[in-house]
Amino acid sequence: MITTFLAYFLIACYFIVERTLRKGGQALSLQPGLSDRNSSYAMWANGLFSILLVLLAPILNLSNLGYWNNTYVSWIGIILMMSGLVIRYWAAQTLGKFYTRTLQIVEGHQIIDIGLYSIIRHPGYLGVFVMTIGAGLAVSNWIVLLITTLTSFVSFDYRIRVEEEMLENTFGEDYKAYKEKTKKMISLVY
Repeated sequence: MITTFLAYFLIACYFIVERTLRKGGQALSLQPGLSDRNSSYAMWANGLFSILLVLLAPILNLSNLGYWNNTYVSWIGIILMMSGLVIRYWAAQTLGKFYTRTLQIVEGHQIIDIGLYSIIRHPGYLGVFVMTIGAGLAVSNWIVLLITTLTSFVSFDYRIRVEEEMLENTFGEDYKAYKEKTKKMISLVY
C-alpha cells in the first residue's frame, strides 16, 4: 500500500516538474501549433485516463481484479517511476526554451542532438512511458499496467509520428540525417 501512495506522490512531482521547467508564454501555451493534428489532446486524454486508472487501482485490488501481492515488483515500479521522472527532467532541461506543452516551432528553433538526444530523439516521452509502466507496477495491478501501457504506447506512437513530420518539414535534410543516427525512444529497439 505504501508503494501506491508513493506512486501518487511521484505523479504529483511530475506535474510540479512539468510546470517549473516551462519558460515563457509559448512554452506554457495550451494552443497547439498548426502541425499538432490533435496529438496534444490525445496525449492529455491518455494521461488523464492513465491517472484515473492508477487512482482506481486500490478499488480494483480490493475486488481482486488484477491484483497481485508482490512487494518487490511494486518497489521496482517506484524505482521505474523515479527513473522516468529523472529522464523527463533531463530531457526537458536539455530542450530549454524549445520545451513546449504542444507541438509547435518556436523562434530560433533548432535540432537538439546533445545529451540523451544524441542517442534517442524523444527521451521526454520515454521518461513518461517509463513512469507509466512504473505506476502500473507500483499499484500492484496487472490490469492497470496492461491498459495504461498499451494506451500510452498508442498515444506516444501517434505523437511521435506527428512531431517527426513537423520537424522534418521544418528542418528537412538536417532532421533526416539526425533520424539516421538515433532511435525514437529506446536505443537499438524503437
